Amino acid sequence: MLRRRATTACVLALLLVVTAACSSSDDKTASPSSTAPPTTTAQAARPAYVERGPNPVGSRTLALSDGRRLVIWYPAAKSAATSPTEVFDIASLLAPAMQAKIPAELRPQYKIDAHVGADPATGGPYPVVLFSHGYAGFPEQSVDLTTHLASWGFVVVAPDHVERSLSGLLGTASQGVTPRDDTAVLSESLDVALADAKKADSPLHDLLDANEVAVTGHSAGAYAAYAEASSDKRIKAFISYSVGLGGDRAKGKTPPPVPDVPGMVMLGTADSIIPPARSRAVFKAMHTPKYLVEIKGAGHLVFSDICNIGKEQGGLVALTKQAGLDLPPNLLLLASDGCEKGDLDPRKAYDAINQFSVAFLRRYLGVDPAPVGLSPGTAKAFKTADITLVADPGN
Repeated sequence: MLRRRATTACVLALLLVVTAACSSSDDKTASPSSTAPPTTTAQAARPAYVERGPNPVGSRTLALSDGRRLVIWYPAAKSAATSPTEVFDIASLLAPAMQAKIPAELRPQYKIDAHVGADPATGGPYPVVLFSHGYAGFPEQSVDLTTHLASWGFVVVAPDHVERSLSGLLGTASQGVTPRDDTAVLSESLDVALADAKKADSPLHDLLDANEVAVTGHSAGAYAAYAEASSDKRIKAFISYSVGLGGDRAKGKTPPPVPDVPGMVMLGTADSIIPPARSRAVFKAMHTPKYLVEIKGAGHLVFSDICNIGKEQGGLVALTKQAGLDLPPNLLLLASDGCEKGDLDPRKAYDAINQFSVAFLRRYLGVDPAPVGLSPGTAKAFKTADITLVADPGN
């Protein structure tokens, strides 16, 4: 894990499909509102949420009615920091026969900065954030971001979209599961998390604020987040990381209605999977309040942790070759967009992604009464990446 970053994204087998095309019960951890930085004029533009938040992160895995996996990250008690963190075996998502082809030394074990079943923080209830992964992704694909959000006082709920996930495409997760629309999966994920929070023996007990809910997603999940924000009346805000609506129009379909809630779009200017122009078009058509974050030189995978998997061994492409997997050049390209020499190292953009995600969600889920670090001036504070923020907060 980088610095404070927890990740899990695609595994070696991610290269086999088209990627993304398409963190003690008596602990007095402060609530989100009580940890909000002052909103003076001088401080309003500073990146207040770059560092890890005040809460350790707990994790819990549930299942939807059809058996698909649901992963939840939540603010945990400070005592959780002394317990072991998770280790995610990415190859475990694959079918047994495929796993058998991967030598142990080429099977990365990825650390996640979260603690399974940790006692919850006592500052809740906390706002809820749904997260939808990309094509050939899975709930943990952007776990650096999702655990960062949880550390700042959000309960993050991430389902496995088995219709397009790594475990569904190359594993067994989709077997016996009737395909469903992404929005139906996201809405039920919220229902299941809220129901679990009513159980006295759950670490989520009374931890979720059902009145403050947002949805986020990357690539195919960015589209799902956009659609969910326009269809589920419980959603109060959304963030789409690398989003485009051109696919529907190309197929003669009508895209989802423009969500009538605050929204944010983020893009990498070197994204060749979903061209930046498509994300800008989505932003242009959105209602206010709306925000656009552009990361110069970043590729499609900057919003996930994929480029970091096996990086010390040369990255996913190198690992795939070592494993003797014969893959078409186009799939290798799609699996490495944003990871190549010349692309901005995603790790240099994480601070900005985390800052603007947290700042936006805190502002529009009732935590920060005024924006904190959510202005064009904030973008100038980042030295490792060239960031542009367009803010249109409306009236």
